[in-house]
Amino acid sequence: MIDFQSINISDKSREIYDAQKNYLTKELGMSIFLSHFGYFSQDLVNGFSENVEEILISAGEKKQLIKRIFSILIEGLQNIRVHGENDDFGKHYGSFLISKNTNNYKIIFGSLIKSSNKDIIENRISELNKLEDDAVKEHYMLVLTNGIVSEKGNAGLGLITMRLKSKMKIKASFLKVSDDFYFFSNELTLERE
Repeated sequence: MIDFQSINISDKSREIYDAQKNYLTKELGMSIFLSHFGYFSQDLVNGFSENVEEILISAGEKKQLIKRIFSILIEGLQNIRVHGENDDFGKHYGSFLISKNTNNYKIIFGSLIKSSNKDIIENRISELNKLEDDAVKEHYMLVLTNGIVSEKGNAGLGLITMRLKSKMKIKASFLKVSDDFYFFSNELTLERE
């Protein structure tokens, strides 16, 4: 159990990331394929984007699965970079983990969000998870053409794309790290074909 009383927001976020790694490796028996906790810049996103495709090809994955993982990775990393919040020291931290076993890949993204945004994100994910795959495609097109965009450019397309490409429901968790912030994690599973 994590004692959130005595540590700052960055440390709390790191504790959550470490717990997620333990969950994947010890509880699920998966191997970590790629991971990062720390500062998120556009250069970091570009670097991971450029390398992940080569790594997946080297691992012998099928082209269709590589494209799906790549799309999810880009959306998730950009969501962290654009929509994640700064910690109590003004640092913009986030995390992601890609793990695999013989049956599937699991990808977990994490970042700080303002407490005031928790219900909005939770409702969006809940609504997405109620939809069948065909309805997710229709919803994507509807939001693409008619979406309401926030001051950060958020029409919710990133989450919709991740749900669409994973072909599975998004598992979300919100852990309170202060009165003002939650550490938001979203987990996606992709079956290895």
